[in-house]
Amino acid sequence: MYQNVLLPLDGSKVGECAIPWAQELAKRCGSEKVTLVRVIKGTKGYKQAPDYSKPPEQQLQTQAKGGKEKDAEQYLAVIAKKLLEAGVKTETKVLLGDPAQAIVFYAEHNPCDVIVMASHGRGSLGRALLGSAALKVFRGTCKPVLMVRGPGCVPGV
Repeated sequence: MYQNVLLPLDGSKVGECAIPWAQELAKRCGSEKVTLVRVIKGTKGYKQAPDYSKPPEQQLQTQAKGGKEKDAEQYLAVIAKKLLEAGVKTETKVLLGDPAQAIVFYAEHNPCDVIVMASHGRGSLGRALLGSAALKVFRGTCKPVLMVRGPGCVPGV
């Protein structure tokens, strides 16, 4: 059913509420893997990254890589190790840019059957003022989204 599960994480305890759900979904569906994604806004240094405007064999180009990206990679590696110990194959990916846009783009252009993510549960005023990455992902993708309610969320607000 769901062979590739996408699990976006923002480093918060609320975001991590989705991990057990993704793990259980992957196990019950016999998924090939869970892809852990973390989106960061800016970075310094250099790395190899795909340039989709070129043919596949020429897509790698040098891009920035810095402390934020290394921290994100380490964070994802810790979670990936825990999932692997639980018998779930994982892959990690650090993306650059706006969180919602990067998650939607990644989901649409890579193997992904379902997105599992937590909502911070801001009320309607909070969503209006700050926006909601979870809501933007939900509205921006054609993929199924399993939204997990974070602790302390007020239902119906």
